[in-house]
Amino acid sequence: MKKWRFVGFDDSFKLSGSFSELKGGEAVIVGCVTAGILPEGFMFDRIEIDGMNSTEKIEVMLKKSKFWSQLKCIFLSGLTFGGFNTVDISKINERTKIPVIVVMRKYPDFEAIKKALKNVSNGEERWEVIKRAGEVIKIENTYVQIKGCSREEAETYLRLSTREGHIPEPLRLAHMVATAIVHGESKGRV
Repeated sequence: MKKWRFVGFDDSFKLSGSFSELKGGEAVIVGCVTAGILPEGFMFDRIEIDGMNSTEKIEVMLKKSKFWSQLKCIFLSGLTFGGFNTVDISKINERTKIPVIVVMRKYPDFEAIKKALKNVSNGEERWEVIKRAGEVIKIENTYVQIKGCSREEAETYLRLSTREGHIPEPLRLAHMVATAIVHGESKGRV
């Protein structure tokens, strides 16, 4: 039986001072494609720190990929990349017709997020994108937001793409590559 292909996206950037010093800078975003848990390929681009271009960058990377027509699910390591460059999972699901699952280790502190959004441009617009992502649900020891599939389908995608622990392999590998590009070696947890 042919294994389902998944893609996971994570980012990395250098933080040497405060976030305000990073405005206008760039973050790296990496996508890792797996067949089940086996790596098949990678994609890479740059996004603006606290920008508004992560949704489009992810969509373009997906549609340019040789794996495009074979992808069963898109995993994201959170809703924001490069600071508060917020990903609109509703748009990605609508435009690609592929389910999107946002994976988080902890339940998000929405009050802290809303407060922090006051420090970036288009804070209200970003907050609306976050709200549209929908309910955060717990599946085993992971928190997720889902667009384009049922909870049962999401559980299946998570199970088939996770080697050990609770983080899908495409996200774990995307994190390792993104941090290696920025920091010279892999570091930290997804």
